Amino acid sequence: MKAPFYKIEYALLNNGLIDKEQLDKAKDVQAKQRIKLEDALVKLGFLTYSEIIQFFSSQYDLPVIDLDKANITPEIINLIPVQLVKKHHIVPVSKDNGVITIAVSSPPDLGFIDNMRFMFNADFKCVLTTPENIKKAINKYYELEPTETVDTLLKELKVRESPATAAEIEQIEKPQVEAKGMEDEGPIIQLVTLIINKAVVSRASDIHVEPLSNRLRVRYRIDGVCQEADVLPKQLQDSVISRIKILANIDISEKRRPQDGRIGINYQGKDLDIRVSCLPSIYGESVVMRLLEKSTILMNLKYLGFYENDYKRFHSIIKKPNGILLITGPTGSGKTTTLYAAINELNKGDTKIITAEDPVEYTLRGINQCEVNDKIGFSFPTILRTMLRQDPNIILVGEIRDAETADTAIAAALTGHLVLSTLHTNDAPSAVTRLIDMGIKPFLIASSLQGIMAQRLVRTICTNCKESVKYTPKQLLEMGFEIDALKDFSFYTGKGCKNCNNIGYH
Repeated sequence: MKAPFYKIEYALLNNGLIDKEQLDKAKDVQAKQRIKLEDALVKLGFLTYSEIIQFFSSQYDLPVIDLDKANITPEIINLIPVQLVKKHHIVPVSKDNGVITIAVSSPPDLGFIDNMRFMFNADFKCVLTTPENIKKAINKYYELEPTETVDTLLKELKVRESPATAAEIEQIEKPQVEAKGMEDEGPIIQLVTLIINKAVVSRASDIHVEPLSNRLRVRYRIDGVCQEADVLPKQLQDSVISRIKILANIDISEKRRPQDGRIGINYQGKDLDIRVSCLPSIYGESVVMRLLEKSTILMNLKYLGFYENDYKRFHSIIKKPNGILLITGPTGSGKTTTLYAAINELNKGDTKIITAEDPVEYTLRGINQCEVNDKIGFSFPTILRTMLRQDPNIILVGEIRDAETADTAIAAALTGHLVLSTLHTNDAPSAVTRLIDMGIKPFLIASSLQGIMAQRLVRTICTNCKESVKYTPKQLLEMGFEIDALKDFSFYTGKGCKNCNNIGYH
């Protein structure tokens, strides 16, 4: 390579591909979203991946490869473990005379190449391709082979118009696999594993397995919107739901009462906790799985999308020594993320922070996190009362669900503690009404409440298919905009592409 230590940003500037203003904007997005600089440039529409790859090729003297036309054999794929491939976003392409060629989306540093040489006792050569091609190749060779699709698994099950056979049900109802592993043994087991894996790859927050009159529907909630993923034959309903219940340690024989459980998996080095809820319906049990990544988050308040004035007001509230702050909004509106960002901001080592959560959705360093367990009486009120004897400065309560929790939280706020919590109301004013409805006296609310913030999630337009669009004055008025205030604004929409599953948002 010509210039292995030459910073990419300076090279792009000096070669006239971007200007200083574009670089500053891209670096800001890079910091906010924790992505590579080249990804930020593409996201903002300043460059395309093809342009960046061609630039890298000329700058670092690296050839460009089309992975779709490359003849990559299983022997080559097996040269590098899948964990390493996914971690570093690389794909082995060939091996000639002891030299392993790997495809990368950006020039690697010399330290990475040296480590690879040491690990595999071989020399390495790099070729360039786009990140999308790398992702497609990893999915093709390591994850979802063409033979491992839902349609193929359904064919393997030899689905008939009659209900599943006793042998199929017996196969799925035997708890042969531990929840942590989810090893692939049998078509139904593979099918359920595939449904979960696809949800993780799709960035879904929830998986909905819904029995209908003549089929079993699988939907993913992505960016707050439910999207249909698969439709399964009705005769597989009992087998699929039984498999999920086995993984979640739920009684598979009980189908008349609601049940809750949990699945723990490790996917691509990430520990995921899946909350499972079963609800009997007229067509069978409806199952919803909430996907939670257990790894530590480092969310910064500045990057949550606050307007500057709102950020200053929110920041001033969480810096107060006592009182209660409530964040409201419907399920899946990002309330927990905001709470954790606030806690992350306050976690400076000079305060004691204790949380009560159901469940612990993210682990935070240096903080005492307690998980609710109603089966043994370890409820929100119990944890809160015990917390007050632990000399905390700040208390986080995952959710105020009942009068007892609300009463204890208000009492904590009035006795010199800062309490952060969430409440399921649609707007900020409704939170006060909800607290009064729970039996909290208005004068106690007035004395303890420091602030209420209502929030929603906004989907972002897919940068791959973003295109400009013009709205008529009538349409703008219907959207609630003032026409005069939008004279100099440009509007965009996503027309839908493979990258965003033809939704237009990603």
